[in-house]
Amino acid sequence: MSDAPSGPPLPQFYHHVVGVNPSQHGELRLDRSVGYAFAARAQSVPLGLGEFDVTCRHYPILFTTGPHPAPVALMGVNEVGNLFVLPEGGWRPDTYIPAYIRAFPFIFVEDEAAKTTYVGMEENAACLRKDSGAPLFEDGKASAALNEAVKFCSAYRDNLVASNAFGRALADAGVLQEEEATVNFTTGGAAKVRGFQVVKPERLDAVSDEVFLDWRRRGWIPAIYAHLHSASQWGRLIDLAAVSGVRQEPAGHA
Repeated sequence: MSDAPSGPPLPQFYHHVVGVNPSQHGELRLDRSVGYAFAARAQSVPLGLGEFDVTCRHYPILFTTGPHPAPVALMGVNEVGNLFVLPEGGWRPDTYIPAYIRAFPFIFVEDEAAKTTYVGMEENAACLRKDSGAPLFEDGKASAALNEAVKFCSAYRDNLVASNAFGRALADAGVLQEEEATVNFTTGGAAKVRGFQVVKPERLDAVSDEVFLDWRRRGWIPAIYAHLHSASQWGRLIDLAAVSGVRQEPAGHA
């Protein structure tokens, strides 16, 4: 299959997406052992609704600004980037790795002209190799490794759709408020994190019983409280930033 059709900018980490097929990629292998250097500059990543429970124990969960607020996991406080990718490319031990990162280099691509969806991948990803890893194809057919990766990517896409619907509902109900955080480092200096929204408890209390019961039926109440609980992870980010020697830099959007 040819390159992905031109359209909106590609999501974070993706620069040259092509369709996955045996004629072009029959010799490629998937080697996850190369690590996560591709995510080293990522301050945040999109978060699926089913990830809130585990994510709140590792990262602050925030909502983007704009007309369609979406949940993200915050992993850095300024331009230094991701505080959870180690210098050698590994992920910080005993820390949850968001599904968006684990799905890479695969992604579902919507071809609006043909009205179809196909499996694409970042062709130049370091984890796609010819000399190591699990083959993508065997005898011209998708291997177990590729099928598993596609299944995971599909589940994450559905989870992300649910997450985005959740974010829009919170915005429509008026419970989100834009804020900024000033991070003061023990080693000196400070950074501001801007461009994010959070649920305000007092606004949540003002939501009608009808709306609250609808959210409960949808299973959204645990996600709301996971988001509120995740605020305790700001301290961990500050500690990691101090250890990493972060100094004053303009903060990017969460």
